[in-house]
Amino acid sequence: MNDFPSKKANQPRKTAISARHSAHSGQVTAASKLEATELFHPCDPDLFDFETTEDIEPTDCPVGLERAVEAIKIGIGIPAKGFNIFVMGSAGLGKHSITEQLLARHLDKDKPLSDWCYVNNFSNSNHPIALELPAGMGTRLKQCLTLLIEELRKTIPSLLQNEEYIHHTDKLQNELNDMEINAFQSIEKVAKEKSCILKRSRNGYVIHPVKDGKVISKEEFAKLPKEKQKVIDQAIDELRLMLVNLLKQVPLWDQEMRNKKEKLEKEFVASTLDYLIDQLPDDLMTIDCVARHTTALRQHVLNNIPLFNGSLETEVNEYTGQKLSFSPFTAYDVNIIIDNSQHQSPPVIYEDNPTYANLIGRIEHKGELGTFITNFTLIKPGAFHRANGGYLILDVIQLLNKPFVWDLFKRTLQSGEIKLQPLEQQLSVTALSSLEPDAIPIDIKVILIGDRMTYYLLKRYDPDFGQLFNIQADCAEEINRTSGSCQLYAGFIRSLQAEACTRHLDRAAVAMLVEYAARQVEDGEKMTLHRDTLNGIIIEANYWAQQHDYPLITAAAIEQAIEAREYRRSYLKECITDNIHRGISQIETQGATIGQVNGLSVIALDDSLFGRPSRITATVHLGTSSIIDIEREVDLSGPSHSKGVMILTSFLREQYEQQQPLAFSATLTFEQSYGMVDGDSASAAELCALLSAIAQVPIKQNIAVTGAIDQHGNIEAIGGVNEKIEGFYDICSASGLTGDQGVIIPQTNTVHLMVNQKVRHAVAEQLFHIWTVEHVNQVMTLLTGLPMGQPNSKKQYPPNSINGAIAARIKQMNKALGKTGNAGRGPAKR
Repeated sequence: MNDFPSKKANQPRKTAISARHSAHSGQVTAASKLEATELFHPCDPDLFDFETTEDIEPTDCPVGLERAVEAIKIGIGIPAKGFNIFVMGSAGLGKHSITEQLLARHLDKDKPLSDWCYVNNFSNSNHPIALELPAGMGTRLKQCLTLLIEELRKTIPSLLQNEEYIHHTDKLQNELNDMEINAFQSIEKVAKEKSCILKRSRNGYVIHPVKDGKVISKEEFAKLPKEKQKVIDQAIDELRLMLVNLLKQVPLWDQEMRNKKEKLEKEFVASTLDYLIDQLPDDLMTIDCVARHTTALRQHVLNNIPLFNGSLETEVNEYTGQKLSFSPFTAYDVNIIIDNSQHQSPPVIYEDNPTYANLIGRIEHKGELGTFITNFTLIKPGAFHRANGGYLILDVIQLLNKPFVWDLFKRTLQSGEIKLQPLEQQLSVTALSSLEPDAIPIDIKVILIGDRMTYYLLKRYDPDFGQLFNIQADCAEEINRTSGSCQLYAGFIRSLQAEACTRHLDRAAVAMLVEYAARQVEDGEKMTLHRDTLNGIIIEANYWAQQHDYPLITAAAIEQAIEAREYRRSYLKECITDNIHRGISQIETQGATIGQVNGLSVIALDDSLFGRPSRITATVHLGTSSIIDIEREVDLSGPSHSKGVMILTSFLREQYEQQQPLAFSATLTFEQSYGMVDGDSASAAELCALLSAIAQVPIKQNIAVTGAIDQHGNIEAIGGVNEKIEGFYDICSASGLTGDQGVIIPQTNTVHLMVNQKVRHAVAEQLFHIWTVEHVNQVMTLLTGLPMGQPNSKKQYPPNSINGAIAARIKQMNKALGKTGNAGRGPAKR
């Protein structure tokens, strides 16, 4: 894949103005050849006042991240809703550790914390009640209520067996018995008066007439006079009615007596229960929600005394004999979902897997008799619960990747409370009965960590996001490289060494890491702040120091770690170099060719970056002022590359179409390129190939070109300059250095130079060269050995110049097409 990124360096304004002025005035200076000392920005170990990192303290504040630090401080300090924090920056900056470090330093340690518990709702068990308690009170409440229930299970059975209670129940039973006996005796008395008698049988009571104390048989009853029979029948009917009424009254007396016994039972238990409740700690009972729950618990215990007196089988299923999933006494339990008894400051929670359940919690179920059951003890907390009263740190990409989570996340922050509603219930994909626990209010500061692109996309496309995250903490990617910042950077390296628990570094190793940091950021005057990059080198260097039995990590160990890393990543680079060396990929490093130039590209794979030359060719033929970019035509050109081709088209028109139309068409292409081409850093090389093809002037193949251009021909800075130089050097070195090979780079890229030692050595030995330029005229002069040529008073170019050859060729093509004036001018093909 070819890549031509354009890195617009922040150069002094004077340089850019002088280049433009020279271009327009026609006074173009010669290209500058760099010395070996200008290709690298070294770090002098004597800059440091320590011998090893053991002599300095690790830095306790993030280096170079003042902007982000101030933003996070403000976000922490503003309690208002919506002032959550988004920490942005690329991967490897250590955003997590920086955030946690700042939180630890600026936490309000005097802020009171709370425990959160769920308890049974004795009125409606499907709606558990949430209790907020001071930190540590949740465990005490659970312990106290557990002891209370255990004491009741021991006390109530013995209480209901003592003499006083038995005496009262016997008295009530005797009262019932006396009432029933007296009622039957009154009926028996009436029966006796009516010459009848009551007898108990298996099926109840039977009424018989009597005479002289003996029951009258049926035969004797039949011999009685009709009048006598009628009187006896009437008496029996009256007695039967009295007996029926009495039998109806007996269950009512029984129920009344049971009520009296239950009342007596409650009175006896209540006195003991109240005594035990009074023994609960005063500081616990002064909490309103605890007092309300204890009152409800007291009433529930009094309504379920048989549960405590051992008259009910409570541990097994009455049908299967299997042990129950939940004991009936579970109703008196306390489910502590958040226990802050061990925390001295607000919690800082990082949730690395923010699923629906992991954020707001879940309600678990247990299987019993072919179904699933649950209760309040199976409510489990989520990250919002654990971070309540403190800070919740989340990776925004992880948050967005989880289905249904983003809306839940926003809804929770907007409502200010955690509503525990299972996802399957919301989606209506299950018929499982579930709970509807009380919502828990939240006092929380959310810190999202992600990259800049995600932040700006959310800001643009999600209107709620901007209202919820008002604090933007932008982490810098690099720091200016000055004497003072290098001292701070040494402390930064010391902190990385301490975190990795490696050997200490000597100051030469620290200096080499500073140089490596500058190389990573592609700027000799800056240093990268990517912790992962430096941390990896330190750990690998520690390995090599161990292999060589060094007591310290030395510069040699650092260098070996860097070289080993490069070697691991260089397989593809070696394959490309080998193909070029074998002539499979055709790159010429000697001779001169018309319409062909060696451009420089960068290939980025994963975290590996290396340069390779690309053969760029141009052809010119009679046409109508159109330039065809073959990559664009076949959809292999990125927008930046297409823009570069359009810019060079504008330069040609501005430069050569003032006197006569451009009576030619041209094509540009990257030979043997089969992937996407993007970036504008090849536009200078493409323009040189095109000028060569028009003027029919050969271009030296021993010199490669990189640089972007503007519409006036000024050369602009590009990215990956070090890799591009080294890539062409490797190709030339593989074929043998001739002493006239080199690379042309923009003058504004000089500050970015941190090339490797092989290139610097070759430049010092005059075997390889690097030139800096400000204008395309300087590039063409280097590539062809001919002057560009300046127009005279008649706006004519010298015949022995490149511009003169271009003007003559254009005139020749115009003549061939029979064109005059503005005839044949057409728009450039886009």
